[in-house]
Amino acid sequence: MAIRKIGMKTLGIDGLRKAIKRNPIFVTLEAKKFIVRGIAEYNKGIIRKPWQVGGAGGGAPVAAIQGGNLRDTHGKRITSTKGVIFPTANYAEYVHRGTSTMKKRPWLDFVKKTKDPIIIKLAEKMLQNITNELAK
Repeated sequence: MAIRKIGMKTLGIDGLRKAIKRNPIFVTLEAKKFIVRGIAEYNKGIIRKPWQVGGAGGGAPVAAIQGGNLRDTHGKRITSTKGVIFPTANYAEYVHRGTSTMKKRPWLDFVKKTKDPIIIKLAEKMLQNITNELAK
């Protein structure tokens, strides 16, 4: 069972089709800005306020098995339509879901839950910018 990736992609909204036809470069740039800013927010949640051993909540654990620091082991993939941030450490799944001797520390779930309201505001801002462009 693979641990979760935090991802986001723009939604296919009918009004966007009209905007894309009218000014595809502007819409593409706004979508890309939204995705980059959203991934940056998720990344901040991973890096800041780390999940301490024995603690609860927070970003990536700082003292994991193998003496690792999961904060430093997250990859990012960003395209014009999709952004994903994910752990690259081979032991990340065991830390996330726990083992028989180690309490689970699901930092990606925590970060997604705490950052989603900010992502929604970023999406609203993107749609507002596109709508303003359409109104011209």
